[in-house]
Amino acid sequence: MFFPDPLVALREITSSKPGGAISLAVWHKSEVNPFLDRVTDVINRYVETPPADPDAPGAFRFAEPGKLAGVLTNAGASDVSERLLEFRMEAPVSAEEFWILRSEISETLREKLKRLTADQAIRVSKEVQEAVREFFPNDKMTFPAQMIIVTGTKYNAAET
Repeated sequence: MFFPDPLVALREITSSKPGGAISLAVWHKSEVNPFLDRVTDVINRYVETPPADPDAPGAFRFAEPGKLAGVLTNAGASDVSERLLEFRMEAPVSAEEFWILRSEISETLREKLKRLTADQAIRVSKEVQEAVREFFPNDKMTFPAQMIIVTGTKYNAAET
């Protein structure tokens, strides 16, 4: 998701071990991943965010089914397949602790938060916690999530 040129990176990765296999996991669409999406919805009300280039490095760069599989195929992998993985992100953390975690792990989010006044930052924190409240029954985090898993193999040059 974050390589400047995924095709070049995957060619390098697949050439490093002919006969090997590769598995990649990328986020599916933002709207089915509220762990990420709900925070983005709130912060975008406070910080102007231009539309993202769909091919620029980012968490949802390969959210469309088939996109990463196509790049992996173009990189020289064979037997490329893709599947959707649905799971839950669960942890014994409160909505407040979730906000602290999310605001610290994302460079993009940290940069946006730097643009806010102190009062805005407090409002964003409260609004995010309210926006995710439904995912914290009994004060424990439980988000639905979806990723796309792409796998492929690389045959030895003599076999192709």
